[in-house]
Amino acid sequence: MKKIFTLIVLLLSIVSIKAYENDVFKIDIDESYKLEIEKDNAYRWTNNNKYIAISINSNKELKYDVKTFSQEDIDNQKKYFEEGINNGLSKYKITAEITNIEKKNNDEIYYLEYDIYYPSKKATGYDMYQKGRMYTTNKYIVTIIYSSDNKLDNDETCEKTLNSLKIFDLYEVVKTDSRWFIYSFITLGVISGVIGAIISTKKKRK
Repeated sequence: MKKIFTLIVLLLSIVSIKAYENDVFKIDIDESYKLEIEKDNAYRWTNNNKYIAISINSNKELKYDVKTFSQEDIDNQKKYFEEGINNGLSKYKITAEITNIEKKNNDEIYYLEYDIYYPSKKATGYDMYQKGRMYTTNKYIVTIIYSSDNKLDNDETCEKTLNSLKIFDLYEVVKTDSRWFIYSFITLGVISGVIGAIISTKKKRK
């Protein structure tokens, strides 16, 4: 009897994963997430108060290269990230905070990783926590965001999801320009737009 019970618990704990793939990237997504947006190089999967979002922009002219970022570049990036997000959220009276930002690499693939905290409980009923990564390749600037109403410290699902992202392009970028701040506003305008949409939906339901 005990063995049967253990088997049932194990079966219930198995998370069903499906792969999403297009010409630019591939990622493994928990089947509890439903694809809501798939257009204009923007993708979003939602699961109650959680979502996974990916945005893609061209890197052919900017030649944005995370691998070459100095600490000063990273500090400036944090500043522009916060400005970009909070400009989009100003009408909701929410001030987001980037609590961590650093350059990392996995098998010599470099990316910028950051955590964002939104004190949004008054507007949505819960605070929001995000972990984001930005990748640069020859052709693309790809940003992925994992958002939750729970803190993401040591969240295995978040880590596995982010690590499953594979971009179909070469990562060796020849940097010709350091106009990284331009892209910050493009990308985070999209992110703050998502937050704004969530807040608007919550208000309509009340």
